[in-house]
Amino acid sequence: MFIGLLVALFFAPFWASASAIAVEGTFDNYTVVLTSYSPRISMLRGAVKHYSRCPAASHVVIVWNAGTPPDLSLVPSAVPIRIRTESTNSLNNRFKPDSEIPTRAVLSIDDDIRIPCSDIEAAFAEWRRHPEVMVGFFPRLIEAGDGGTRELMFRGEGYVMEKERYNVVLTGAAFIDASIAFPLYWSPAVAPARLVVDDLFNGEDLLMNFVLSNATQTRTNNNNKNNGVVGGQSHFQQQSQSAIKFFRPRRRLDISKFSHVGISHNMHKFEDSAARYLRAFLNTFQYNPLQPQDLIQALNGRRKPNFCGTTIGCLYL
Repeated sequence: MFIGLLVALFFAPFWASASAIAVEGTFDNYTVVLTSYSPRISMLRGAVKHYSRCPAASHVVIVWNAGTPPDLSLVPSAVPIRIRTESTNSLNNRFKPDSEIPTRAVLSIDDDIRIPCSDIEAAFAEWRRHPEVMVGFFPRLIEAGDGGTRELMFRGEGYVMEKERYNVVLTGAAFIDASIAFPLYWSPAVAPARLVVDDLFNGEDLLMNFVLSNATQTRTNNNNKNNGVVGGQSHFQQQSQSAIKFFRPRRRLDISKFSHVGISHNMHKFEDSAARYLRAFLNTFQYNPLQPQDLIQALNGRRKPNFCGTTIGCLYL
């Protein structure tokens, strides 16, 4: 009975009704974009059913990467839904510019992630206040390795909570300005990094962080020059703006943690892959544009996760 009560308390926000949130007296909408393929059709159905019912969701786009796309009658949706079939199975397809996406805001979401609609709507309102910033639910930290080497290290969420700083949010659950971010991601200058993502079949979320952070740093640097700002790196960092923001959810469920599928379940393979694509991103951009952010400020008075584990990640209650 006690376990049943705990389960009910955990899932209560998922079952609760949610409302759209006005920003400066107006409402807006977003498009839900999911990437999937044949073996994950049951997972996809659950994701579409859940997120299409969030109040401000107006459309769903499924990026179909491999196999015969499903009949849309088998994928229940509360809003108009479209499948975009891709000729190649690439993680880069998630961010391909799409003129048929009807909204500026995109909720990029993995089909195995579940976040309550109330949290989705609150994060969307936060994004609307700062649409140049990618607002996400999974913070990570990329930092220089031990010994001051140029090599970058991927740090998980538990480490983020311990050090109280982050500079990445994963795109498996994030609001993005598709009209700006997607063309930047597919620009010719980023092509070498996209090839590495295809080669490793990993790293597209980190690459989007590099792309947006680089654009923000470039814009800030140009503004500083135009305003007569000069100085070294520390001064430049003080003048920099963030390209990303972590939004602390009330609840968050990563279904993949309960399976044995995915590169992140093989830590040695994941670390090797992360080291390779981070090295490639540094070569592409010629520097690390990721700017550390204060976790406590992002929490905005909310508590840290109640528990962080190596296998299941962080638990939010």
